[in-house]
Amino acid sequence: MSLVFDLHCDTPHNILKRRFNHIVPEDLHRQDYLGAVFAHFIMPGERFPFVEAIRLLGSTLAYLNEHPVLHKVTSSEELDRKKVNLILGVEGGHIFDNTFEQIESLYNLGVRVFTITWNNSNKLAHSALEADKKGLTRKGREFLKRLGQYDVIIDVSHASTKTVLDICENTENLIIASHSCVRALNPSFLRNIDDRAIAAIKQKAGVIGVNFSKHHLGDYGIADHINYLVEKFGIEIAAIGSDFDGINDAVIKEPAGLKNLKKELQEKGYKETDINRIFSGNFLRVLKQIRK
Repeated sequence: MSLVFDLHCDTPHNILKRRFNHIVPEDLHRQDYLGAVFAHFIMPGERFPFVEAIRLLGSTLAYLNEHPVLHKVTSSEELDRKKVNLILGVEGGHIFDNTFEQIESLYNLGVRVFTITWNNSNKLAHSALEADKKGLTRKGREFLKRLGQYDVIIDVSHASTKTVLDICENTENLIIASHSCVRALNPSFLRNIDDRAIAAIKQKAGVIGVNFSKHHLGDYGIADHINYLVEKFGIEIAAIGSDFDGINDAVIKEPAGLKNLKKELQEKGYKETDINRIFSGNFLRVLKQIRK
């Protein structure tokens, strides 16, 4: 089985509750997971969203300390192939105040992936579901400038097409769409990413992790969305972004099911080296550009 680096798992809330669903983190090393990005998401409307984000991050870090097989990494230099390598992320710009001083606190805790929006638009940028033709705000441009002082990855999943284009034009940071499907294959679902945004991410040498949600995938399968990306934009852009523990309609129910995706890709003519790139290699190329 090819080793997997999953770009988006919403497992931290399950860690906090100690009730697990798609993923039991310490079991991932037996399921051919090299690693994953664990996204820390706070619902919009929380009175003190940043405090809640820190609480959630603290829970994850404590859990990692309890399970030595789980290994927090901030760069490719820290990867340990005998462990499950976890990158910490935060999801949604609504957790930040107007000073953006929280960026440094998050960075010092080890956060290396910043998702600009969730389904809601916020003071930084507009989301695909709410305003696909509106992009970064003035405050969002200030945020990008501040974030540019740190060697981190910007995640544009959930963002509007205009937001993605604006971010790609206004930052030197690395860019991914961690858990998105292709809008061309399911055009009625605006949360999916359109070809203009995909092309912009490709120009930034980023990757797109294909989401496992049936709602995102529409009438096509995961392998079809991957194949669209590869045929139109090149093998180097495709990756895995399951959205495990954040969706209730996953077409693959657990990490072990990825062997079936591998089989589907092989049936489409993909070689082992290609599958390795999609499952982990393309994202590791991005991660390699991050310094500690």
